[in-house]
Amino acid sequence: MPSTRHAFSVDVEDWYQGIELSLEAWVGKENRVDIGLSKVLELLNEKNFKATFFILGAVAKSNPKSIRFIAQQGHEIASHTMYHEKIYDLEPTNFLKQERECKAILEDISESKVEGFRAPYFSITNQSLWALDILAELGYTYDSSISPMQTWRYGIAGIEPGIYQLKSGLIEFTPSLGNFCSHTYGVGGAYLRIYPYKLTKAALKKSAEIGSSGMFYVHPWELDPKHPKLKIGFKPFITHYTGLSSTVPKLKNLLSDFQFTTVRQAIDLQMAKRPLEILNVDANAQS
Repeated sequence: MPSTRHAFSVDVEDWYQGIELSLEAWVGKENRVDIGLSKVLELLNEKNFKATFFILGAVAKSNPKSIRFIAQQGHEIASHTMYHEKIYDLEPTNFLKQERECKAILEDISESKVEGFRAPYFSITNQSLWALDILAELGYTYDSSISPMQTWRYGIAGIEPGIYQLKSGLIEFTPSLGNFCSHTYGVGGAYLRIYPYKLTKAALKKSAEIGSSGMFYVHPWELDPKHPKLKIGFKPFITHYTGLSSTVPKLKNLLSDFQFTTVRQAIDLQMAKRPLEILNVDANAQS
């Protein structure tokens, strides 16, 4: 097993909260988040690994005992916004108000300091870089919302995956990427489910070989293959529902092949090795 500790992160949202439904459409949907949470916590506990759980404020309000249990198990609690809305669809004043509320809820329930943030759909892009200043204002110390790969939903092209210092004062830990036959792919989520496991393994192995911690992410609903199917657009349907039954066996392989820790600790371990490179996303946005 490689000695590098990668970051293991869980974006805690219920199955219907990750399908771009309106808040009104959430009403009456079955609450199943604990099904996937229990499975991922069990898998992590078997290996004695700690992880970072980026949690929706809405989930914390409706499932406080589950969030408190996650914190009591020694995992890191971080924010995934209040209602899983894309950051570039929000006004700055609205984002500030919601994120202040979300941070307070998470800290109150978990009885721990919340330092990390991840935007839904990695939606801090060139159009929403203003959010980084708000996060710093609210007392966050790191962000994990900027994807170096552009897709139909997110991304800022031209950034190498890694851990960076931002001028806002935040540390940015981007999602990891892999490359196969000139095709770039992410490490976690739909990429884990749809692609062969060996591609996820290759990407994290490459990070370890250059002495860098990688970033892996998963959602509780990905460990709950029996959650309801809704009629949604073709692309969202494919990325949300494909390969759900493969998540648990692939996670077992992943947790056996690599060592994992929280996002915060992975950052600290990286900073102990060498100073962080400065990432000027404003300049990147203008290029």
